[in-house]
Amino acid sequence: MSTPRAEEIGLRVGLEVHQQLSTGRKLFCSCPVVKTEEFPFTVKRKLRPSQSELGHIDPAAVFEFLKGKFNIYMWNKESSCLVELDEEPPHNPDIEAIEAAILIALALNSEVVDEIHVMRKIVIDGSNTSGFQRTAIIALGGYLEFSGRRIGVQAVTLEEDAARVLGEDEKARYFALDRLGIPLVEISLDPVTASPKEIEEIALALGRTLRSTGKVARGLGTIRQDLNISVSGGAVVEVKGVQKLELISKVVEYEMKRQSGLNIIAAKLREKGIKEIEVKYKEVQPELFSFLPDILKKDVDGKHLVGCIVAKKIAGFIGYEPYSGIRLGKELAEVARANSIGGIIHSDEFQKLGLDINSERKLRVALEADEDDALILFVCERERSEKITNALIERLKYSIVGVPPETRGPTAEGETRYMRPRPGAERMYPETDIPEIVITREIIDSISRKVPVPWAETVKTVSSKYNIKEDTALRLFDEGKIELFSEIVESTGLPGPYVASVIVDTVAWALREGAEESRITDSLLRETLSMLSASRITKEAVPEILLKVGKGEASSPEQAADLLGIRPMPEEEVEKVVERIVRERINLITERGDKAFSALMGEVMKETRGRAKGENVALILKKKIEEISRG
Repeated sequence: MSTPRAEEIGLRVGLEVHQQLSTGRKLFCSCPVVKTEEFPFTVKRKLRPSQSELGHIDPAAVFEFLKGKFNIYMWNKESSCLVELDEEPPHNPDIEAIEAAILIALALNSEVVDEIHVMRKIVIDGSNTSGFQRTAIIALGGYLEFSGRRIGVQAVTLEEDAARVLGEDEKARYFALDRLGIPLVEISLDPVTASPKEIEEIALALGRTLRSTGKVARGLGTIRQDLNISVSGGAVVEVKGVQKLELISKVVEYEMKRQSGLNIIAAKLREKGIKEIEVKYKEVQPELFSFLPDILKKDVDGKHLVGCIVAKKIAGFIGYEPYSGIRLGKELAEVARANSIGGIIHSDEFQKLGLDINSERKLRVALEADEDDALILFVCERERSEKITNALIERLKYSIVGVPPETRGPTAEGETRYMRPRPGAERMYPETDIPEIVITREIIDSISRKVPVPWAETVKTVSSKYNIKEDTALRLFDEGKIELFSEIVESTGLPGPYVASVIVDTVAWALREGAEESRITDSLLRETLSMLSASRITKEAVPEILLKVGKGEASSPEQAADLLGIRPMPEEEVEKVVERIVRERINLITERGDKAFSALMGEVMKETRGRAKGENVALILKKKIEEISRG
């Protein structure tokens, strides 16, 4: 079956965009924002869930706790302090971050709250040393303009970023604290029905609005999108941490297939008269191991067992694919992996795994399973078998309903994988260490005067003023280079289209050729184009200089020019090169006349290697060709 249409399945997608602010310091302490890979100190912690003020425990917190892993935090004094280690109370929130969040809220037409109250949101996956994330609502309501329609804004929130994940093994997760505490603004949009590509475009429009304020950080890891996705008849699924914009449409399309497929499976189960999935658990005894697929037996030792869930009357449904790659068996395998076991084997795939029919029959007899029952087998540590079994049974029983409420993560290919149950309202409670912050009318009026014009207007203005195409101006805006572009054009007098081409096209070429993005700085572009403006290099030399410095083979444009030997050639020297090449290729000119120009021009430019201006070479070469053609 092909991918279903959004309207046909009642698709609803709510975007939550988390964007780091560029304040230069963390939200609840004075530590600077510095990414590092040197961590001389480590701290080992184990977090556990606690009851909310109403006596409830968040199910997502329980799920993470039951994994039983330690958290190893790595840090240095340059980027972290006792606040990040949860050994000191938080300081008052950074006022610059608060003002930046208010500015963003006003740009989204939101209503700023009268008082800001910081809350604690329970998070015990290890990404916060305290076991909670501090968050505060800044504004409510508002809208985002998108293609002639208004997408509603639910809330604008200011919060602290989580610790950076370094890795994970069987016993522990590893985190760096350099990112923990960086101020984030979170924008929650109303759910909409739209195509996957339109959802991606909405996220892009929101990102551009945030960048227009000049208050947000840039680069990979500074922005993350969460997607709340649902289809008719199913629960809301949260997909967390989509970092790349181009993955959004792929994630939405995959979830459309997955959720629609799960609803189809549920409908077919109900058509068969199944109102509830009946299950029982059996431990597979060693005398039955000879009847198991080889892939299961290789992992069994004294600490491990082979468990089997017998699901009554649903044989054939575990491996059934309503859409390519969408199977109930895959859902169960993801739950298994999220609970730190390798996966599952089920009876719908026994033949593919080489299990013969006689062995399957003997296994079914021993496990008291009928032919129309499904068998789900797995290997796990004996002490964790009850937890694993309950998790698989819970997910299996939900198959009669359709789409369960859960939190999932994106893959690099744009699919999603099960992470944990969705959190509930029980995880929020007030932060007692930070007093409320009163937002006066004077504060809002002052910040209102700084609200930028819409990004689309900025793009049109730049396009018109500097005579460049709108899509080029948009690329400059998206890459955060509008101000740099304007500055270089104004200071050098170079044509706007040329400067724009260098910033967006020549830089992209240099990166493809092996230049490091961190070396292609604004200063490098300013200096290189200033040298061109002063006739100290030619246009042809600009790409080679950027590549040379970008690869770390020169420390400055001046040094790159010297190493490349591309200082401008005197005109008389250019004439000598042209004359020599013309003499050597006289036969070509005699045969083809002025049509020989292109071939000869390429030879001259190759020999001069950026030391001669193309327009000067062309004038000299055309003159020589005309002289020869006239005889």
